[in-house]
Amino acid sequence: MAERVVNVDGVSIWTETFGDGAGIPMLLIMGASVQSIFWPDELIERLVQAGRFVIRFDNRDTGRSTCFDFAEHPYTLDDMALDAVGVLDAYGVEAAHVAGLSMGGMITQVMMIKHQQRLKSAALIMTSPLSGGGSDTGQAGGESDVTLLAAEDLPGPDQAWVARATEWQTRIATTRGEKIQKRVDSLAMMLGPDEPFDEQTKRALATREYDRALNYDAQDNHPLAIAMSKPSDRRRLLAKVDVPTLVIHGTEDPILPYPHGVSLADTIPGAKFYSLDGVGHNLAERCLAEVANQLIELQDR
Repeated sequence: MAERVVNVDGVSIWTETFGDGAGIPMLLIMGASVQSIFWPDELIERLVQAGRFVIRFDNRDTGRSTCFDFAEHPYTLDDMALDAVGVLDAYGVEAAHVAGLSMGGMITQVMMIKHQQRLKSAALIMTSPLSGGGSDTGQAGGESDVTLLAAEDLPGPDQAWVARATEWQTRIATTRGEKIQKRVDSLAMMLGPDEPFDEQTKRALATREYDRALNYDAQDNHPLAIAMSKPSDRRRLLAKVDVPTLVIHGTEDPILPYPHGVSLADTIPGAKFYSLDGVGHNLAERCLAEVANQLIELQDR
């Protein structure tokens, strides 16, 4: 692995690569308010073993990438897609296989719509065609905006999850220990009802996340960016794209329910849909081998 900070139109983006630089390029884009280190090591190792040159990066406002005062410098998913394109430029990659998780999947969709030539394929993992809180006029108002992703034909988050998330959002965390604990609690909330939670492993990851962040609290800007992004529903545009696509979604996702993934697969021409049975809004360890196989099969095809 090798770390490198690249400059994308004045934004410093921390990147990390795995595998042989002459391999098949693959870009991983992480979800809202978490760093790129949340991509599972096992998944990356399997991709490298299959000849992929894997690039992951900290989205702006996370980890070791540039952090913003959102009130002074607001941005949207379009800007974050340009960050991703800039990372490809920095590595001299004309086109890559791109996999995005949750908000990362939204960024990938923007790339499919506006930068189609930069993608060899797209994997949309646990994501939604919606943004903007379900409305083009939605106002940015904090992390609760993420819970508003719903449409007439797509349900909003599970109400039990909303209740837990509301309590979690109102809990004040000021110390290092409190913020790490709050992250651990949020990770536990993402699981399917019957999934085990490895608290020790997740706490170690949350601790590493906190300690490497330039500005840990800046991650709260991501829901604001989602809320400001237009259109509120990308399906009309996605119906016109020509990118080999795989959609992966957990059947028990409490945040972006299963129909969001089904709708994406139904909308994008030729898309393949793969269900993670019993999985919530997370890449369950028991599914990593099959997820890797699905990604590799898509790319080889």
